[in-house]
Amino acid sequence: MSGRSKRPMIIIEKATGDDFEHACALDRMVLGDSSRQNFLANAIKAAQCLIARIGDVRVGFAVLEQSFYGQSFISLLIVHRDYRRRGVATALIRHIESICPTEKLFISTNESNVIMQRVCEALGFVRSGYIENLDEGDPEIIYFKRLKRDGV
Repeated sequence: MSGRSKRPMIIIEKATGDDFEHACALDRMVLGDSSRQNFLANAIKAAQCLIARIGDVRVGFAVLEQSFYGQSFISLLIVHRDYRRRGVATALIRHIESICPTEKLFISTNESNVIMQRVCEALGFVRSGYIENLDEGDPEIIYFKRLKRDGV
């Protein structure tokens, strides 16, 4: 038997109204306030929010939009602090890749978020540009991935 522990099964599904409070609590834990509550409510209502569960515990979520110049963009990805480095972000991104309606997928992270940069690069995303002045002194790095499609 291997010395490595087996990772728990991560279930990814569309978020429903029942997930709203949990998503808000996760977001509040990371962001420190409730300013994105309306955004999350709208994303869930529009079926743009995916929730990650391990058992009955909601451990993360992501929002996938097509409002980024007509391309798919993961505009928000949050993982519970206690479940980081357990494959939750990877599972969310891989699921999004499997359902993404466009050939191009974009995601972004702050320059200070080296761990998320490594996740993006490990999943085959490449740096596509920067946006200054969203978070003062911490530019946003835009990542891009061309998705392979059957028959393309």
